[in-house]
Amino acid sequence: MDFIEISKSVMNGERITNLPLRVCFYARVSTDSDNQLNSLENQQSYYESYIMKNPNWQFIRGYIDEGISGVRVEKRLGFQKMIADAKAHKFDLIITKEVSRFARDLEDSIHYIRILKQANVGVYFENQNLNTFDTNSELILNIMFNLAQDESRKLSGRVKFGHQEAMKKGHVLGSSNIIGYRKENCKLVVVPNEARFIQKVFELYASGNYGLCKLAKLLASYGFYNKNGNYYDKDTLKRILSNPKYKGFYRGKTTEVVDYRTKKRRKIKEDKQILYKADAHIIPAIVSEELWNQANSILKSRTKNYQNSNYFSGGLKYPFSSKIYCQCHDTNFQRSHGNRKKSRPIWCCNRYLKYRLDACESPLIAEIDLYHMMEMIMDKIILDKEKIIQDLITLYQSEKKGSKEKELDIINQSIHEVEAKKTMALDLVFHQELGKEELKMQFATYEKELKSLVKQKEAILKERQAVDKFQKNKSHLGKYMEEEFNDCILEDFIRTFLEEIMVLKIKNNRHTIHLDIYLNLSGMVKEKKKGARHIMGPLPYEIQYLSNQTCETKEQKRKNQIPNFFTYNVFVEAP
Repeated sequence: MDFIEISKSVMNGERITNLPLRVCFYARVSTDSDNQLNSLENQQSYYESYIMKNPNWQFIRGYIDEGISGVRVEKRLGFQKMIADAKAHKFDLIITKEVSRFARDLEDSIHYIRILKQANVGVYFENQNLNTFDTNSELILNIMFNLAQDESRKLSGRVKFGHQEAMKKGHVLGSSNIIGYRKENCKLVVVPNEARFIQKVFELYASGNYGLCKLAKLLASYGFYNKNGNYYDKDTLKRILSNPKYKGFYRGKTTEVVDYRTKKRRKIKEDKQILYKADAHIIPAIVSEELWNQANSILKSRTKNYQNSNYFSGGLKYPFSSKIYCQCHDTNFQRSHGNRKKSRPIWCCNRYLKYRLDACESPLIAEIDLYHMMEMIMDKIILDKEKIIQDLITLYQSEKKGSKEKELDIINQSIHEVEAKKTMALDLVFHQELGKEELKMQFATYEKELKSLVKQKEAILKERQAVDKFQKNKSHLGKYMEEEFNDCILEDFIRTFLEEIMVLKIKNNRHTIHLDIYLNLSGMVKEKKKGARHIMGPLPYEIQYLSNQTCETKEQKRKNQIPNFFTYNVFVEAP
């Protein structure tokens, strides 16, 4: 039986237990305590027996999540497996204990019930005696999901209040994974061996003779390695040096949850954090205040100079900064110009720069070779600009405009369904089957859903207009490209139009190098995220402009030793 047939039978008064269905169950507990796990075992035993006792039902299996919050569905692996099996048509009905076991987020609840309905699968909530085959139950379910979400929000507020009260009492919260201490009864206890490492870090850095990279190497010479047996990285050392607990101070409220559903956090400014000298029996100091302050004065001074010089991640001190990536490790290439390379800088993976061949065997690329390749690309693009524009138009129209039509139809259908639900809710109030307060809550849900759908529709219509505008303004784009390129020096071309370069060695040979070069010729500034966008290859709206181009090294010293040989592809993104 499909969903419509089952729904008609239920609406005609047939009990769901009398229908021939393939049935599974879903069970979840929110903590890993013994009582909860015992409850989970009881649920599993109960539902297996409950389903198998019914001669009309075929028991398929159970889906279980242990110690998982109901707010974030994406973390519930059992739930996600159940949804995937539903899409594969492995069962007809899911039985679960109650609404809050299924989901505590209203949007997730509606979203997944809709997915299950499209897969011809219904959900039966035993405690409420409601099932999604019954169209009359939909309003009641939405109200109950709303209440479950509100309870989750209140719980989040209670947890936050509890944390604030604990901080007022000086209790140390958070993870016990802090080098130099172990946590016992909300207090910190010094671990002698680790404390010696912390003292050494502060003593060496406060001398002012070492940066963080040199400090990591020097610590290794003293026998101090991280838990993986490698050098300590710069970020770890920086966190150690800036942690006031090491001088005996309590620091709290460094972050806060901005959305109880996604658990997304944001940093709180230093002047808004809680910071005070703690009792020695709660947070014993490992270094003196004087030593801590001296080390942090150096750290802040160097960080400020570092940022002012644009050395920071994503900075633009050099045209290629934050634009070259090692495909093996998805990490930035960095510029190196040691004492022997001042006149011939190279670019290499930052892992290689820190730990040499033990960490990364990706190629070393002379900066002169990168400039040479980009110069050839720029010269060729100026000659081929008309063909590039036409190829972009073809791609934009075939890939983008057509695919959005189907999305628009689906959204229009969803808007129609929500409007129908609003009308039905008003009818229920008219017939006194739904109270005014319930109607108010229901309408708030529908308005939120409509607002989201209208926003999606507007975005699609905007993209369709962009396609038409792109077609009309192709001559303007050509003129823009010509003006920009003709007046553009090579460094400006790289800064403005180069998005990324992915670096890969061929057949494990560091001197046979392949580059995938990605350009954005519209000149539009795009959001830059940490990490390579193109680690898995071209994006859907990019054309391959050049393929298998070749180039030999231009650096003279490299030519006389083991010369590098390059092949490269060039991809252009549709504006």
